[in-house]
Amino acid sequence: MRNIIFIKGTYLGIGVLIGLLFSFLFFYINTSKESALVNNSKYVFGIDVSHYQGKINWSNVKESHHPIKYVFIRSTMGKNGVDSRFEENWKMANENGYIRGAYHYYRPNENSTDQFNNYAKKVKLINGDFIPILDVEKPSKFGKNNLQKGVLNWLKLAEKKYGVKPMIYSGRTFYNQNLKAVLKDYPLWVASYSSKHKVDHLKWDFHQFTEEVKVKGIRGYVDGNDFNGSIVDLEKMCISSSL
Repeated sequence: MRNIIFIKGTYLGIGVLIGLLFSFLFFYINTSKESALVNNSKYVFGIDVSHYQGKINWSNVKESHHPIKYVFIRSTMGKNGVDSRFEENWKMANENGYIRGAYHYYRPNENSTDQFNNYAKKVKLINGDFIPILDVEKPSKFGKNNLQKGVLNWLKLAEKKYGVKPMIYSGRTFYNQNLKAVLKDYPLWVASYSSKHKVDHLKWDFHQFTEEVKVKGIRGYVDGNDFNGSIVDLEKMCISSSL
């Protein structure tokens, strides 16, 4: 009986070791093997992250062969939500030399002033950071006009506080159907996971063209973004004095 227990224990130990080995290999593959989607891009490339990417190894990100120049970071959601990784990602992006931008996820059925106050409480923009960013993706149960009114209120409050015109993020179809008519004068970061000709009719500044970029130091996939201009133009999208 003691021999049987010993054999079972041995097999159990080997099983645990094999499991740990596969876990290590899975983590290594998912954090070291990079995609080739942006290797030959003519645009200035960047990524966007949130708590969905988990803990990011920013030192490894710096070793990425991708030409990452900027990082968009989710800060807040609705009237009281805060991304659990915001403070860490915000700090580390800056320390590693990336241009950083903080975006607020807009909840269309919540008060827009409360939502802006949530963003303003958490986000301090300094010289070199991107202008404020509002992410709008969903319709309001109160109708399109109410959605537009709320979004415009958030943007105007942001412009008053930060002294710059904010940027809007949205999907191509949703933007065309719900926002374009009233937001055409605002800088645009548009999501469209297809070729550039699908966004040719839009005056876009950033194009989120894929959800499937692999970057060293980040588990899983991240979104890839192109900037429609030069590095000098990119810097003009940033805050020029501390606030």
